[in-house]
Amino acid sequence: MRLLDRYVLLVFLRVFVVALLTFGVLLVAIDFFGRLGYFLDADRVDGTFAEGYSTTRRVFLFYAVYVPFLLQQVLPFVTVSAGLFAVAHLLHGNEVAPVVAAGTSARRLFLPVLVAGLAISLGHVAFQQYLVPKLSKEQMAVKRFFSADQTGVKDPAHIRDGKGTVTRADWYGFSDGALTGVVMQRPWEKGGFEIWKAPRLEPSGDRWRAPEGVEIQPPGVDALPRRLPAGTEVDLGVTPDDVDALATKRGVAGLSLTQLKGLVERFPGRRHLRVALHKQVSRPLASFAMLLVGIPLLLSAGRAYFAGGALAFGLSMAYYFLDIFFTSLGDRGDLPPFLAAYSPLALLLSLGVARISTVTT
Repeated sequence: MRLLDRYVLLVFLRVFVVALLTFGVLLVAIDFFGRLGYFLDADRVDGTFAEGYSTTRRVFLFYAVYVPFLLQQVLPFVTVSAGLFAVAHLLHGNEVAPVVAAGTSARRLFLPVLVAGLAISLGHVAFQQYLVPKLSKEQMAVKRFFSADQTGVKDPAHIRDGKGTVTRADWYGFSDGALTGVVMQRPWEKGGFEIWKAPRLEPSGDRWRAPEGVEIQPPGVDALPRRLPAGTEVDLGVTPDDVDALATKRGVAGLSLTQLKGLVERFPGRRHLRVALHKQVSRPLASFAMLLVGIPLLLSAGRAYFAGGALAFGLSMAYYFLDIFFTSLGDRGDLPPFLAAYSPLALLLSLGVARISTVTT
């Protein structure tokens, strides 16, 4: 790596770290004051999170797990902002013109910024794949402890396994992940449906255990019910992690690509899952595409870099509006999931390649 490359990369990394810390502190401050009442009331809540710890220490533990998810949400914007501010800093300091006059093109000068932006985007994808699933349960546990409803969800959404089994429950508990008041409708081998009833189902690995047994009613008016003994394992067709993602507000944000792929295979009719699977890759890569567009805008603005920055910021906002628009089309079935997820990225990349190839300095 040349000395000039190291210098440009160092400028970018300094701005990136400062921007990431600034956004992190700002988000934590906003989130903290929004939860302050729950933090103060935490000692009066029955729960196991950091039992015996002071409220202050619980808050620190909470944000130690929660901050990576906050930063992940703003990482694409931070990457774009850092790249554009690094370019603006070099333009404002009249450091670009001498380099170009010496025979190095502007595209070559800012190549380290583009490479670093691409590396951060790929790292974001890896974080989503390998670290998010491990941290997600911890994050949701502490978040629920300091939330308005710290116990569970009443009448969670119906759980379907994609093969005809539908499970309903009266309650889903946050602390133990158990379902109570369970009624399951399963296709019967001889036709029709049989009804499984269980007072309680508890997580047992990737399956469920009925500590009080299960009553099964076969189809037919004269069919006699039968009982399964206490402790029987029950296959709902969905794992406890799937239930937590589908029946509560956690959604798919805390799932890896592998987990999302499993949900897509199990629920082929849920279009939003297929769109979300592709967006796990397309959204992180959008920051690199925004840099491709934003850097030429700043170079064309010259020393009036605030105008270029405003244009680049507006373009970033336009991408997110496009992303929302195409996602809604994919969720409704008007576009194939792949096109819904990657169309905004493809448009931005095409514009970025066209813009950066026409840079004349």
